[in-house]
Amino acid sequence: MNTQSQIQKQLIARAEADEKFRAQLLENPKAAIKDETGLSVPDGINIRVVEDDASDYHLVLPPAGRNLSDQEIGGVAGGIGDIHTW
Repeated sequence: MNTQSQIQKQLIARAEADEKFRAQLLENPKAAIKDETGLSVPDGINIRVVEDDASDYHLVLPPAGRNLSDQEIGGVAGGIGDIHTW
C-alpha cells in the first residue's frame, strides 16, 4: 500500500511533468487524485491544492486547541490526510 508521502510525491511528480494534470489538480483535486492514483476521496473530506511561488509560501496549521498525533500531523502537513481514512 502506498503511504501518504508516496502518494504526495507521485502527485507532485505528475504535476511537474504534465501541465494539463497540474491544472486539473489545482481546479479539481479529488478528480485528479482519482485519475492518478485510483483512490476516491470521500465526501466530507476537502482538499485544497495551492502553488507556492517566489513570493508566496503556504504553511498549514492544525486546528487550534487540539493536540494532534504524529500521524495526524503528517496528514495535515501533506495536505491529503491519512491514506487509511480514504
